[in-house]
Amino acid sequence: GAEYDFGNGFTAAIGYAGDETDLMAKEGIDAYGANLAYSGDNYGVSVTYGLLETGTNGVNENTYTALNGYYSFDNGLNISAGYEVGDVGANADTADESINYFFGVNGEVGPGELGAAIGTSGGQLENQTQEAMVEVYYSYELNDGMTITPLVYVKEKATAGTPDETGVMVKTSFSF
Repeated sequence: GAEYDFGNGFTAAIGYAGDETDLMAKEGIDAYGANLAYSGDNYGVSVTYGLLETGTNGVNENTYTALNGYYSFDNGLNISAGYEVGDVGANADTADESINYFFGVNGEVGPGELGAAIGTSGGQLENQTQEAMVEVYYSYELNDGMTITPLVYVKEKATAGTPDETGVMVKTSFSF
Protein backbone atom coordinates (compact mmCIF):
# COMPACT_ATOMS: atom_id res chain seq x y z
CA GLY A 1 0.00 0.00 0.00
CA ALA A 2 0.91 3.63 -0.33
CA GLU A 3 -0.47 6.90 0.99
CA TYR A 4 0.17 10.51 0.04
CA ASP A 5 -0.67 13.58 2.13
CA PHE A 6 -1.14 16.65 -0.06
CA GLY A 7 -0.66 18.88 3.01
CA ASN A 8 -3.93 20.81 2.75
CA GLY A 9 -6.24 18.25 4.39
CA PHE A 10 -6.44 16.01 1.33
CA THR A 11 -4.95 12.50 1.33
CA ALA A 12 -4.98 9.63 -1.14
CA ALA A 13 -4.16 5.97 -0.60
CA ILE A 14 -4.00 2.76 -2.61
CA GLY A 15 -3.55 -0.83 -1.54
CA TYR A 16 -3.13 -4.34 -2.87
CA ALA A 17 -3.35 -7.80 -1.34
CA GLY A 18 -3.00 -11.15 -3.04
CA ASP A 19 -2.04 -14.79 -2.77
CA GLU A 20 1.66 -15.02 -2.00
CA THR A 21 2.15 -17.68 -4.67
CA ASP A 22 0.21 -15.89 -7.44
CA LEU A 23 0.73 -12.14 -6.96
CA MET A 24 -1.14 -10.23 -9.68
CA ALA A 25 -1.50 -13.40 -11.78
CA LYS A 26 -4.73 -14.59 -13.41
CA GLU A 27 -4.58 -17.78 -11.33
CA GLY A 28 -4.51 -15.93 -8.00
CA ILE A 29 -7.15 -14.04 -6.06
CA ASP A 30 -6.28 -10.34 -5.73
CA ALA A 31 -7.79 -7.36 -3.90
CA TYR A 32 -7.30 -3.68 -4.71
CA GLY A 33 -8.40 -0.56 -2.88
CA ALA A 34 -8.23 3.20 -3.29
CA ASN A 35 -9.23 6.01 -0.95
CA LEU A 36 -9.53 9.80 -1.21
CA ALA A 37 -10.12 11.77 1.98
CA TYR A 38 -10.37 15.29 3.31
CA SER A 39 -9.98 16.25 6.98
CA GLY A 40 -10.75 19.72 8.25
CA ASP A 41 -10.54 21.14 11.77
CA ASN A 42 -13.72 19.44 12.98
CA TYR A 43 -14.95 17.30 10.09
CA GLY A 44 -13.80 14.79 7.52
CA VAL A 45 -15.08 12.86 4.55
CA SER A 46 -13.71 9.97 2.50
CA VAL A 47 -14.60 8.01 -0.63
CA THR A 48 -13.29 4.46 -0.93
CA TYR A 49 -13.34 1.93 -3.77
CA GLY A 50 -12.46 -1.74 -3.44
CA LEU A 51 -12.28 -4.67 -5.83
CA LEU A 52 -11.98 -8.30 -4.73
CA GLU A 53 -11.50 -11.17 -7.14
CA THR A 54 -13.43 -14.15 -5.78
CA GLY A 55 -12.53 -16.63 -8.50
CA THR A 56 -9.54 -17.45 -10.60
CA ASN A 57 -8.89 -15.95 -14.02
CA GLY A 58 -10.45 -12.60 -13.02
CA VAL A 59 -14.07 -13.83 -12.95
CA ASN A 60 -16.60 -13.07 -10.23
CA GLU A 61 -15.23 -9.75 -9.08
CA ASN A 62 -16.85 -8.01 -6.12
CA THR A 63 -16.71 -4.22 -6.18
CA TYR A 64 -17.50 -1.81 -3.35
CA THR A 65 -17.82 1.97 -3.10
CA ALA A 66 -18.17 3.73 0.23
CA LEU A 67 -18.73 7.26 1.52
CA ASN A 68 -17.82 7.95 5.16
CA GLY A 69 -17.74 11.11 7.23
CA TYR A 70 -17.57 12.60 10.69
CA TYR A 71 -18.30 15.92 12.39
CA SER A 72 -17.14 17.11 15.82
CA PHE A 73 -19.23 19.83 17.44
CA ASP A 74 -17.69 22.49 19.69
CA ASN A 75 -19.53 21.04 22.73
CA GLY A 76 -17.61 17.72 22.46
CA LEU A 77 -20.36 15.76 20.70
CA ASN A 78 -19.14 13.72 17.70
CA ILE A 79 -21.12 12.01 14.95
CA SER A 80 -19.96 9.68 12.21
CA ALA A 81 -21.73 7.89 9.39
CA GLY A 82 -20.98 5.70 6.42
CA TYR A 83 -22.75 4.13 3.47
CA GLU A 84 -21.41 1.39 1.19
CA VAL A 85 -22.78 -0.10 -2.01
CA GLY A 86 -21.33 -3.27 -3.47
CA ASP A 87 -21.80 -5.54 -6.44
CA VAL A 88 -21.24 -9.22 -5.68
CA GLY A 89 -20.14 -10.62 -9.04
CA ALA A 90 -20.77 -14.31 -8.33
CA ASN A 91 -24.45 -13.78 -7.45
CA ALA A 92 -27.41 -13.53 -9.83
CA ASP A 93 -28.43 -10.04 -10.93
CA THR A 94 -31.46 -10.15 -8.60
CA ALA A 95 -29.28 -10.70 -5.51
CA ASP A 96 -25.93 -9.15 -6.37
CA GLU A 97 -26.12 -5.74 -4.75
CA SER A 98 -24.96 -5.32 -1.16
CA ILE A 99 -25.67 -2.33 1.04
CA ASN A 100 -24.09 -1.51 4.38
CA TYR A 101 -24.41 1.53 6.62
CA PHE A 102 -23.50 2.79 10.06
CA PHE A 103 -24.24 5.81 12.25
CA GLY A 104 -22.47 6.60 15.51
CA VAL A 105 -22.49 9.29 18.15
CA ASN A 106 -20.25 9.86 21.16
CA GLY A 107 -19.35 12.58 23.62
CA GLU A 108 -18.23 13.37 27.13
CA VAL A 109 -20.71 12.47 29.87
CA GLY A 110 -19.59 12.81 33.46
CA PRO A 111 -16.00 11.61 33.91
CA GLY A 112 -16.02 9.50 30.75
CA GLU A 113 -17.27 9.08 27.22
CA LEU A 114 -20.68 7.69 26.23
CA GLY A 115 -21.16 6.34 22.72
CA ALA A 116 -23.73 4.50 20.64
CA ALA A 117 -23.83 3.11 17.11
CA ILE A 118 -26.22 1.35 14.76
CA GLY A 119 -25.44 -0.30 11.46
CA THR A 120 -25.74 -3.34 9.30
CA SER A 121 -24.22 -6.58 10.48
CA GLY A 122 -22.09 -8.01 7.70
CA GLY A 123 -22.90 -7.76 4.00
CA GLN A 124 -26.59 -7.14 3.33
CA LEU A 125 -27.71 -8.47 -0.06
CA GLU A 126 -30.73 -7.17 -1.95
CA ASN A 127 -33.98 -9.12 -1.58
CA GLN A 128 -32.89 -10.43 1.84
CA THR A 129 -33.92 -9.33 5.31
CA GLN A 130 -31.34 -6.95 6.70
CA GLU A 131 -29.60 -7.67 9.99
CA ALA A 132 -28.74 -4.68 12.14
CA MET A 133 -26.41 -4.32 15.09
CA VAL A 134 -26.67 -1.76 17.90
CA GLU A 135 -24.05 -1.04 20.55
CA VAL A 136 -23.70 1.30 23.51
CA TYR A 137 -20.53 1.88 25.53
CA TYR A 138 -19.21 4.06 28.35
CA SER A 139 -15.45 4.55 28.63
CA TYR A 140 -13.87 6.07 31.72
CA GLU A 141 -10.41 6.44 33.18
CA LEU A 142 -10.10 4.39 36.36
CA ASN A 143 -6.71 5.88 37.23
CA ASP A 144 -3.76 7.49 35.40
CA GLY A 145 -2.82 4.27 33.57
CA MET A 146 -6.09 2.33 33.17
CA THR A 147 -9.27 2.89 31.18
CA ILE A 148 -12.37 0.69 31.55
CA THR A 149 -14.94 0.41 28.75
CA PRO A 150 -18.12 -1.62 29.36
CA LEU A 151 -20.14 -2.35 26.19
CA VAL A 152 -23.56 -3.83 25.44
CA TYR A 153 -24.62 -4.90 21.94
CA VAL A 154 -27.59 -6.48 20.20
CA LYS A 155 -27.20 -8.22 16.84
CA GLU A 156 -30.38 -9.01 14.92
CA LYS A 157 -30.74 -12.37 13.21
CA ALA A 158 -32.77 -12.51 9.99
CA THR A 159 -33.34 -16.27 10.02
CA ALA A 160 -36.80 -17.16 11.31
CA GLY A 161 -36.70 -18.86 14.69
CA THR A 162 -33.14 -17.71 15.40
CA PRO A 163 -32.97 -15.46 18.46
CA ASP A 164 -31.12 -12.15 18.33
CA GLU A 165 -27.66 -12.15 19.88
CA THR A 166 -27.05 -9.95 22.93
CA GLY A 167 -23.65 -9.50 24.50
CA VAL A 168 -21.86 -7.65 27.24
CA MET A 169 -18.12 -6.97 27.19
CA VAL A 170 -15.63 -5.06 29.30
CA LYS A 171 -12.41 -3.80 27.76
CA THR A 172 -9.55 -2.71 29.99
CA SER A 173 -6.72 -0.61 28.52
CA PHE A 174 -3.39 -0.09 30.27
CA SER A 175 -0.82 2.57 29.46
CA PHE A 176 2.58 3.03 31.03
